[in-house]
Amino acid sequence: MSTPTPGTVDIGELMRRDGYRDPKEAARAMGVGYRWLLDGLNKHGFPHTRMGRSKWLSEDDIREIRTLCAIPADRSKIARLRRAQSKPARAAA
Repeated sequence: MSTPTPGTVDIGELMRRDGYRDPKEAARAMGVGYRWLLDGLNKHGFPHTRMGRSKWLSEDDIREIRTLCAIPADRSKIARLRRAQSKPARAAA
């Protein structure tokens, strides 16, 4: 990034003030990889805001990405796991 000249506005500063995060900050906050998040923004339509060539994510964008990527629990796997845990250990013969 270049240093703003006197009298100009730093877009990054304005976006952060309004509650937006850049993809690196958002990836860190979400606990995901930076590359994974960028691929989602560029190729998979994750919600975000563009200001010039920069990408920014609001808290609502991050919440929606989490919702989009949530994997529902597989009830049959959970049931098998519970059955396996509830069976008493067999004594060695």
